[in-house]
Amino acid sequence: MTITDLTQDILSCGYTGHIRCEKKDEIIRAVVLHGNLRLPPMLLQIREGLSLCGLSDFMAKYPDVCKPLLVPGIEMKADADFILSICKADFSETGSNKRQVEQTIMNHLQDFLQELEQDAPPCVSIIVSTWVTGQGHVPVLQAEKRHFKVNIKFNHDCQQEHGAHSICYPLVAACTSTITLPVQHMAAYDNFKVVLLEAFLQGQEFLRV
Repeated sequence: MTITDLTQDILSCGYTGHIRCEKKDEIIRAVVLHGNLRLPPMLLQIREGLSLCGLSDFMAKYPDVCKPLLVPGIEMKADADFILSICKADFSETGSNKRQVEQTIMNHLQDFLQELEQDAPPCVSIIVSTWVTGQGHVPVLQAEKRHFKVNIKFNHDCQQEHGAHSICYPLVAACTSTITLPVQHMAAYDNFKVVLLEAFLQGQEFLRV
């Protein structure tokens, strides 16, 4: 980037002279003066506006939470730990064979998400977190976090319900934030990975074949 590329920014700071490297000191003075005289009143207006909504006190109390909202390039991603923390599994009766299988499936999900976070390209992790949670970032407000859940259900009877088929994919109900996993096709971890990766990466169409 050259000084010519910054022409518009320099002019917006009130500098009216020739824009050349030889005028560097004059340009810097104009920029500093602009920052000292123009920006504080603007920031004060923003603060007053935030105070009307009670956000100024909230930002003072939770600076780390609010910083990603106001600083470009900072965002709290939905990582494996966050996704697992919001998953609410609808388990079968304690001690039953179905319950044991379901717990194995949830262990597979944990291993899969952690493996993906460590080894997969960032774009794949974002696709997965968005598919599971509906968004790629962590809710900021505590009230949002409390109500932000993904229900996990288990289908043990897809063969009986739909006849002979070699594979079927998870079913997603976006309105209720519910994912139904086809247990018979995901009991082994390798099969679990194949089913989920195909669901994520091949058009996200959830079909039976």
